[in-house]
Amino acid sequence: MYFTFVEQVRARLAESDVPTPVAEAYLQVLTNLNALSVLMVPDSDDDLNSPEMTHLTRLFAQHQRRRMRMEEEHPLLAVLSRPAGWRGN
Repeated sequence: MYFTFVEQVRARLAESDVPTPVAEAYLQVLTNLNALSVLMVPDSDDDLNSPEMTHLTRLFAQHQRRRMRMEEEHPLLAVLSRPAGWRGN
């Protein structure tokens, strides 16, 4: 399951120089991704191939692409959304 601690990202964005409209749009995308991820948890194996699941999967992919575009335009967004204690390169 996908999850981003949105409130942590919100606090980090408040202390950054990311423009407010960009920060708000990014937080909305993260919130939508969290919600879609919860909705995509199937109740049964039958749900995996349902039209609803196909639609949710498509929406999730669209939001992921939007997140990636925003992070390409504003690389600081990717840094600020990393989990606490992240030790990547």
